Amino acid sequence: MSWHWLALVDERPEDATGAAPVHELDGTAAGFLAIWARRAKPLADARRIDARLLDTDGAEAQISLVRPPPGVRLLFDDLAVQHARRAVLAAPPLDAVTTLLSDASHFEGSLTVARGDGVARLADDPFARIFPARLLHVGAGVVGRLPAPAGPVIERYGSAQPWPQDRFGAAR
Repeated sequence: MSWHWLALVDERPEDATGAAPVHELDGTAAGFLAIWARRAKPLADARRIDARLLDTDGAEAQISLVRPPPGVRLLFDDLAVQHARRAVLAAPPLDAVTTLLSDASHFEGSLTVARGDGVARLADDPFARIFPARLLHVGAGVVGRLPAPAGPVIERYGSAQPWPQDRFGAAR
């Protein structure tokens, strides 16, 4: 799996691969959602996401952005995180869901993208049961759609290797 960096920032970053304005649902400006397609972490607050989420041609969308309070970290193996991941897999797919990571074993939040009929389902984001969610409107040009997972993405082998969610290698 490839990773990009995501952050919600006050000003549009010049060096981001994709960025779009973000507004609270009442229309109040909330900054910019920015994604960087590079190896080095661009900002202290940036978190890794599934690289396939970036779509500079992506349509505007509603998002649920879940972030832990400062200084709080949960392992992906925490039962609350596992339950939320299972709930996402059991529900009909939305446009995109990615967890936010700072390393291979800690849950640092999530980003869920919805358009059309899926927008109403953001109010019941399973990850918002762990940490508070911000429901936001993001402009066009930054987030796309991800295919629904083909397998058990909640399982891991090794601490740095997520189970292949879209492919399975040949038997060894």
